[in-house]
Amino acid sequence: MGNIKEKIFLGSREKYNEKLKILAGKAQPEIWTFRNLKTTDPYRILRNYFQFTYSRLEEENKILVSLDGRYSCMNTGLLTAYDEELVAIFSKSANPSYRLPWYLAGFFSENDKLFQENFPKLPEVANYFENASDLIYDTHLEISSTRKEHIIDDNFDRFLRAGYDNKEMINFMIDSALRKLRKKLLRNFKLALPFYYHNTETGDRKLQLLAPLYFPGAPVRLALVLDKTNRTDGTPYYNAVTVLPVEWAYMNARVIVKPDEEWAKLLDDVDAASDEEDIF
Repeated sequence: MGNIKEKIFLGSREKYNEKLKILAGKAQPEIWTFRNLKTTDPYRILRNYFQFTYSRLEEENKILVSLDGRYSCMNTGLLTAYDEELVAIFSKSANPSYRLPWYLAGFFSENDKLFQENFPKLPEVANYFENASDLIYDTHLEISSTRKEHIIDDNFDRFLRAGYDNKEMINFMIDSALRKLRKKLLRNFKLALPFYYHNTETGDRKLQLLAPLYFPGAPVRLALVLDKTNRTDGTPYYNAVTVLPVEWAYMNARVIVKPDEEWAKLLDDVDAASDEEDIF
């Protein structure tokens, strides 16, 4: 999967944020950053969403180029308040010697003049799945974990940042959290959000689910990655394979769907680092 920064000049951080502000203003309202970043990084989630969407569209060959070659465009996957498609338009760099061949001209609705005059049709939206059922948590399946050692030992720094430093206690709390999660998912399957997993080393691609890790008496700081797989007898189940900081989980999930209200509430307690690399 490519990286937009290898082909598109996005401008200075200030100019890029000005364009993201326009996109956020045109799009239907939702959360585009974390509580503690509203001043310093107001479009943290939106930036990650846009850049990951570009990468997926390039992978699917869904970036359109105008007949004269002066412009290219992509479907952002977002809609205006009047359900018009929102596209990003890129202009060809004027000087062939420039390091990057394109620069971000801006974000426009499908009825804007620049789009209408240069593209005969709308670019397609990104697709991450072949079977729509993979997007939805199956309440008939069990959740368990055969990878506790990996979850705790290999991700211990994530537990430390969340405020937990005792592995035995973490092991106990994971078991408790799984029991609570099963009950909550039976009542709200939308708590489990789809996540597009792409291993760049092996080429493995699949949909997994992300679900909040409810430790007893504490705010949610981590999310479980649930991998739908089969036991040796062929019985399907969800295997909890690792944990992610809850802000990473939200950004990864937002690429495919807009998280539900409970996830929005979880974000109120998140203190995200502003200098994290974009999540891919």
